[in-house]
Amino acid sequence: MTSEIEIGAVTKKDVRRLVKIFSNADLKTSMEESTWFVNCYRDYHHILLAKVDNEIQGACFWRIEGERYSGLGWIENIWVEEKFRKLGIGEKLLGRAVADIRKYFSDLGVKPRRVVLTTQAERKSARRLYEKIGFRHVASIEGIYDPGGHDMVYMLDL
Repeated sequence: MTSEIEIGAVTKKDVRRLVKIFSNADLKTSMEESTWFVNCYRDYHHILLAKVDNEIQGACFWRIEGERYSGLGWIENIWVEEKFRKLGIGEKLLGRAVADIRKYFSDLGVKPRRVVLTTQAERKSARRLYEKIGFRHVASIEGIYDPGGHDMVYMLDL
């Protein structure tokens, strides 16, 4: 791939495409749920996009967890289009999210402490990415999101 990967914040013109991306059977979300999710994060939290040739090929949704003074960030969702995986897009999105979380807290005069995320045990490539960035597996929770599922909690100390 010779195209440049651009990482940046979501804009209003990106919302319609992002809603379509996140409303599919694999994610078990309807158009209505996807619209709520994308708009909620755009209006109240943070969305980073990875664009290749000006087309969205990845996204990272993050928020501040708990009270601001806690210094805790939460990666809610990270996604990369399947044909663009293994090109460093996930690493760039995650790295930028961590940098933005650090800056968010630093701008408030709060020491950034940790970033937390969850994933399913069977998502081995995602787990390798998180561990490459420096996240460590700190807990396993059975069925937190899907009945019968095995979810893993990862944490990055800042």
